[in-house]
Amino acid sequence: MKAKIAAFLCIFIVGSLSLQAQIKIKGSVKEYTSTKKNPPIPFANVYWLVSLNGTTTDDQGKFNLNKTEKDGDLLVVSYVGYVSDTLEIDKTHKDLDIILHPTSAIQLKTVEVKARQGGAYISSINALKTEVITSDGLCKLACCNLAESFENSATVDVGYSDAVSGARQIQMLGLAGIYSQMMYENMPFVKGLSAPFGLNYVPGSYMSGIQISKGTSSVINGFEAITGQINLEYRKPETADPFFLNAFINSELKGELNAIGNIRINKKLGTTLFGHASYMGRELDHIGDKATKHGDGFMDSPKTLQLNFLNRWTYKSDRYVNITTLSAISENRNGGQMGFNPKTDRNDTLKYGIGTSTQRYQLFTKNGFLINDEQNIALQLSTTWLDQSAFYGHNQYLGQEANLYANLIYENSFSEMHKLSAGASFQLNDYYEKYKLKSYYRNELIPGVFAQYSFTFKNILSVIAGLRYDYNTEYQKNMLTPRLHLRWNIIEDLSLRLSGGRGYRSPNLFAENFGLMASSREFVIANNIKMEEAWNYGFNVVYKIPLVEERKIVLSFDAYRTDFVNQMVVDLDRNAHAVYFYNLDGKSYSNSFQLEANIDICEGFNVILAGRYNDVQMTIDGSLREKPFVNKWKGLAVLSYATKFQKWMFDVTFQVNGACRLPNTAGAKPERSDPYIYMMAQVTHRFKTVDIYAGCENITNYTQDNPIIDAANPFGSNFDASVVWGPMMSRMFYLGVRWTIPTND
Repeated sequence: MKAKIAAFLCIFIVGSLSLQAQIKIKGSVKEYTSTKKNPPIPFANVYWLVSLNGTTTDDQGKFNLNKTEKDGDLLVVSYVGYVSDTLEIDKTHKDLDIILHPTSAIQLKTVEVKARQGGAYISSINALKTEVITSDGLCKLACCNLAESFENSATVDVGYSDAVSGARQIQMLGLAGIYSQMMYENMPFVKGLSAPFGLNYVPGSYMSGIQISKGTSSVINGFEAITGQINLEYRKPETADPFFLNAFINSELKGELNAIGNIRINKKLGTTLFGHASYMGRELDHIGDKATKHGDGFMDSPKTLQLNFLNRWTYKSDRYVNITTLSAISENRNGGQMGFNPKTDRNDTLKYGIGTSTQRYQLFTKNGFLINDEQNIALQLSTTWLDQSAFYGHNQYLGQEANLYANLIYENSFSEMHKLSAGASFQLNDYYEKYKLKSYYRNELIPGVFAQYSFTFKNILSVIAGLRYDYNTEYQKNMLTPRLHLRWNIIEDLSLRLSGGRGYRSPNLFAENFGLMASSREFVIANNIKMEEAWNYGFNVVYKIPLVEERKIVLSFDAYRTDFVNQMVVDLDRNAHAVYFYNLDGKSYSNSFQLEANIDICEGFNVILAGRYNDVQMTIDGSLREKPFVNKWKGLAVLSYATKFQKWMFDVTFQVNGACRLPNTAGAKPERSDPYIYMMAQVTHRFKTVDIYAGCENITNYTQDNPIIDAANPFGSNFDASVVWGPMMSRMFYLGVRWTIPTND
């Protein structure tokens, strides 16, 4: 296997580099001063305007750059806090001395210059309240995959579904991530049977940013997204560096390698190759009884091997744009009791083991046709195939998924104030699941139509009103989805957003409750489980308080409520040895309030402070009660400091997590969990093309005490590894390196 991985990476790296006739350009970038001494500017951006190939200056402000025919003659030089310059370069210009003027030294009357956004910010132009995590924000954490990208966000919570599989799950507005729509550049991405491990399928290095919006989203994207939407932006051929490599290893000897190669074939066509390999082969048992400081006999995390490949193509002409992406993922996990060998112990009653094998393939294509300056047509197509098998002890699971998605959108911008979007969509979802001795099959055909009107008055008022109709053949359900979003800039630095609408989703009973298979609970399923339906409405206020030298404090307050018309209840309270699935008979709602302050303390020093309160109630077994595994409150503090030119960067995150209600465990666990503090920190040092970063997660070494009930008797009637509410990983150190080749030398 190691030989195959090495061969794959060699082929990948060689295939990512292209050679052609070129001219060497060298030079230096300096800062303008009133004296004759012009200090160098390290890490300034130097790139060709046409091809976007480029480099950065070194510690002395010097650079070397190749020039080919595809690069053109226009060279752009830029750095944050300085006025960008564009130079016309011919064959005689091979040694350049470039001077940039600080923006503070120049009076601009008609052009507004803004500094580069930090690690996270709230979009000021979107009618939906949208939190953006930038590529810089993703680099503040180890960020091995999407599940680890939200640790410094108060909006999204990430936890473990059980104590043995390593599966992660998210929450937004106090509700499970299944009620939030996961998108890949505004196309459905992680859904259906991918829910248990889907967050692990997106390597952090693949992403250029994440957009998180609360509440219902646009009707253009479908009838789902009840509590919010998470949209992933991947690195793009037109802006990505020619080559990028990220290597990572932690103190548990989990290793990861990411390689990205970018090729600009010509002015219209480009492709990017993404490769990922991660491996964890050690058996560790640190989690267990804190009093005795002994483990519980189970691996803290499963042994895992994942290979992940993605190829993205972009073609852009004057009136047509095509973006096509193909991805393939293969992952194997094996865990359970220490020493478990899936080849020899799988049917043994002396050792309890778990294992999953997943193959997943996806194809996305987006096509845009420009009719004229006011009208365009877009066609989005995607298809997914997933094959997954798993075992928890003697319980067997098999899942297969095939789906097809098509979305045709027509847009007409009648004027700067009025815009109409309309279109039709179609989904085919084919699911087959087998758990224990029962087989379940579901085939959904979902045609739909939609229309959305947008009104914009200068930068003062934005209104988006949408309506769509869909029909689900499996449930024979007519779905009418109205949605409304409003943004009002009351004054220049004070904005108000309102949103409301309805959403639907089809429950996937087994895949969305994978963690419960790691227990002795019997699955008791009622007949005629219906589609879930809910209303969501809320508001957001953002106030920007200006400070000195263009620094500011950004205050944000959110309040959202979700009311379910119907919901699949997962009842863990009626019986400690069973889980009951049935339709909601009564009330179910979520109230979520969040206050956040983003403060620029001084040059290079930023602080984010946030507090959140969730009140989530559900009618369970005839009584309205608090939903289990939802923290009532959470506090967050993120401190980020960067020296001049971002040569050194320091990031620290503090989380204060409140208690949550625990389900019925027949006295094996208390009724509520303990509140706890979770801390992480990272330091990064930048060289010209290399970043070295090191950090520590779970600095306080706090872990949940005895997370597995009756761990000594895993085949007994009391065994339960699904009652997880706290950290399942002890203190962990890591070291990584990011290497970027800005241009072919």
